[in-house]
Amino acid sequence: MNASRKIARWVLAFISSLLLFSLLSLVCVKATLFNQEFMVDQIHQTNYVTRVQNDITQRIQDYGRGSNIPPEQLADVVPAEVVAENVDNYIRGIYTGVPFNIVGQETLEGNIQTAVERYAAEQGIDIDEAAQTNIDQLNATAAGAFESYVAIPYLLEYGQKVMAYNQTLTLLMIIVGVAFLLVFIGLMVTSRWLHRKVRFAAVAVGGAGLMLTVLPLYIYFSGVIDRLGIMSEGMYHFITSYLKAFDLTFVKAGIISLVVAILLIVVSEFLRRKNVSRLKGE
Repeated sequence: MNASRKIARWVLAFISSLLLFSLLSLVCVKATLFNQEFMVDQIHQTNYVTRVQNDITQRIQDYGRGSNIPPEQLADVVPAEVVAENVDNYIRGIYTGVPFNIVGQETLEGNIQTAVERYAAEQGIDIDEAAQTNIDQLNATAAGAFESYVAIPYLLEYGQKVMAYNQTLTLLMIIVGVAFLLVFIGLMVTSRWLHRKVRFAAVAVGGAGLMLTVLPLYIYFSGVIDRLGIMSEGMYHFITSYLKAFDLTFVKAGIISLVVAILLIVVSEFLRRKNVSRLKGE
């Protein structure tokens, strides 16, 4: 009878650990891939806005060379705050389904117009109708470059695919959570002594923590994320940082679980010694 109870207890502890691992994994996914604020934070932490600003500026300078405008004259026409606002709006639109529209385009066009007029004045060149047509063309191509660097199609597709499973993920979390509670309660019932209940709770939590920590750490240090083939430097830094932060979310959850498991073991040992002392006293 005792042997059967011990086997049942360890089986329930193992199942509890697997279910807790599954539940915590789903929570990590919900808090990262399904969370627009997580992507926005990664964009700001990787200086993605600055990289996009530099890419747009270089594209505008390339267009300007075709009209004999030196690159340094167009070096400051792209405001960082306008880029940041558009990037944030685009990311939030991915998760909310709100159509994305470029804002601040008038500011960009005004800066280009001012820069070209300043250069023309320095060179003693009159801006005639033909020159203004070239400026308008430069504004149009600059606006196109602005949108192409901010509104990246595959990010939109990624967001739409992710959000399509949002309700399914929530339902799955509820199912796994209920299953874990039922199995965990069954595990607690198999033990009469409180210190054993606490110790097997530590086994379940610690096992989940180990599973959450080992594989993500291996992926992080293996360098597989750094070997992604992305041509754009800014997008490369953003995607790799995004995936690393996603991976480390599991590691953090695993470490917290391991710390909780250690604390439970300490409490269990304290309760065990207290029971032993009480029995000896009797």
